[in-house]
Amino acid sequence: MKFYVRTAVAGILLAILTIRGFVLFASPIPVQLFTLFLAYTACVYLGAALSDSRVRWISIEFLLSTVFYVFAVLGLIYSPVWVAIGFILHGVWDMLHHPRLIKTKVVRWFPPLCAVFDWIVGIYILVFY
Repeated sequence: MKFYVRTAVAGILLAILTIRGFVLFASPIPVQLFTLFLAYTACVYLGAALSDSRVRWISIEFLLSTVFYVFAVLGLIYSPVWVAIGFILHGVWDMLHHPRLIKTKVVRWFPPLCAVFDWIVGIYILVFY
């Protein structure tokens, strides 16, 4: 249980630091930074899958990273709500990696930390943008 508490706390702190860092800039730059970060985040599992060389999981991660990239693009073109939804859904995708439903090999602490981070950032964007 301590593992999950520490991981959640780390995710919360990283989300707060990221939000604080991004909102230091004048509008519309914070939204653009959140959008870029969503696109970047979408590629992390793809990179892990590529290092593992299993075509099935590379294909799945490529597909999902493309979906999250589309959410980022929609956020830039139409509304930050798309970015928020992208982060929230990415948090769900993170948690599918945690119980090993998705077989991409990642370190044990990453999916829950990233999920907490994604959900906090997504909710922040929904509330403030």
